[in-house]
Amino acid sequence: MDTLGSDTGGSIRQPASLCGVVGMKPTYGRVSRYGLVAYSSSLDQIGPFTNTVEDAALLLQVISGHDPQDSTSSREKIPNYLDKIDQDIKGKKIGVVKEYHSKDLAPEIKAKVDEAIDKLKAKGCEIIDVSLPHAEYGVPVYYVIATAEASSNLSRFDGIRYGQRSEAQSLEDTYLQSRSEGFGPEVKRRVILGTYVLSSGYYDAYYLKAQKVRTLIKQDFQKAFKEVDALITPTSPTTAFKIGEKMNDPLEMYLTDIYTVNLNLAGLPGISIPFGESKEGLPIGVQLIGNYFHEKPLLNIAWHLER
Repeated sequence: MDTLGSDTGGSIRQPASLCGVVGMKPTYGRVSRYGLVAYSSSLDQIGPFTNTVEDAALLLQVISGHDPQDSTSSREKIPNYLDKIDQDIKGKKIGVVKEYHSKDLAPEIKAKVDEAIDKLKAKGCEIIDVSLPHAEYGVPVYYVIATAEASSNLSRFDGIRYGQRSEAQSLEDTYLQSRSEGFGPEVKRRVILGTYVLSSGYYDAYYLKAQKVRTLIKQDFQKAFKEVDALITPTSPTTAFKIGEKMNDPLEMYLTDIYTVNLNLAGLPGISIPFGESKEGLPIGVQLIGNYFHEKPLLNIAWHLER
């Protein structure tokens, strides 16, 4: 069964990788976000979860396009994603990001990514080493920008305009109790962090600086795509972990986004496809990253890798 998800820092691609399905985050603006509860408006993007790459192409075809209800949705022409999805990829230039083969990557996942690279090489692709020198800053930059925007977006859920409403004796208590009871601990943590980085005296030190580093991350990708057609990376540093396993260590939980957040910061398309299993039988996903609005060639490469 195919469905839709929203990807702000990897929330389509990473669960797809952990569950052994295809998950795609389109270019920012490719799909309307009208109707989506806004978390981080400059990062959120809707995309498909599917069983196959062909299904992802078909679903993306249906949901893509400009929507007057979403001012950030693009008017860029929509190609036929299924047309020639199986065409030869000989001569395609595939970039391997040296910063993404770090100590955080589980050996089994690294072995699968290397195997995927060998498969593409056997298909006639040219493998090129590339560098994204600011990639290491992706997680801290993401958790400043995303929480700041979440703090602003979620302020409307105050029990008066939207969301759960608690019975209280005063207006202030209604706000406090409604938000305390309506938000879980992780949402509260992100709202508090976001409010802090936007507060007077800290805005320049955190939020403004994060936006500047975001630009550097974007420029790294633009430089890389002058040399290659796509990038191949891990999707997740580990296979699936147990429910609640990382809840007591938020930093460890946030670091699982290490290979996915930079796409959202740059607004690029990415797709995770299943590529084997660990010794424990847990799924492993491989991620392909494309240039802006290059979902069609990305799906073409993913189709071959899926085979």
